[in-house]
Amino acid sequence: MTLTDLRSAVVRLVDLRKWRQGVEFLAAEFMSGFEAVHGYPPGEHTVAHVLAGESAAAAEALAGRGLPGPLLEYYGHLGSVALPDLDNGIWIDDAASLAAQVEAGNYPNRLTGAVDDTVSVFATDGGGGMYALSHATGRIYHLTAGALVGSTYDLNETGYRIANEDLWSFLEQLHARLAAAVEAQQAALREAHGRVETGT
Repeated sequence: MTLTDLRSAVVRLVDLRKWRQGVEFLAAEFMSGFEAVHGYPPGEHTVAHVLAGESAAAAEALAGRGLPGPLLEYYGHLGSVALPDLDNGIWIDDAASLAAQVEAGNYPNRLTGAVDDTVSVFATDGGGGMYALSHATGRIYHLTAGALVGSTYDLNETGYRIANEDLWSFLEQLHARLAAAVEAQQAALREAHGRVETGT
């Protein structure tokens, strides 16, 4: 590893820690105001970090499965993320769950049809969609319609979109979506409070 690589790794570690802390704070804010706005309790929103002793083992196990560098970096420091009430929900697997899903044949590692690429699925949404990182470009696909045959996902022309240019953009967008949801809830609560005070 060169000095430049080492510096980049340190910067990304700091970024991932800040991201986790930010999402943890926003998730707590989101849950605290959720029921008052929506009328029913929220699901459990969590962001898990990886203990120092577990990170090397997780990265080694996933590297053996051919996961690309950005995901290895992520799983070296962070675990699962569960945001069940953000839009239609999003779940990022922890390292063990991801390995189990691949082992069980639930996640593809090849795309065919509308796209020809090697990928690693790392997250799902509440509508049956999957988020996958391209090994060729680093982009994030949102896969929504196709046929899973073995480890290959045969995509329809309208069954995918490029969600983000890279994993970090995906994480930043997730943070922004959660921040916007918290802001919308707070605005709704302020409006409801104003109506109570004015009797309207």
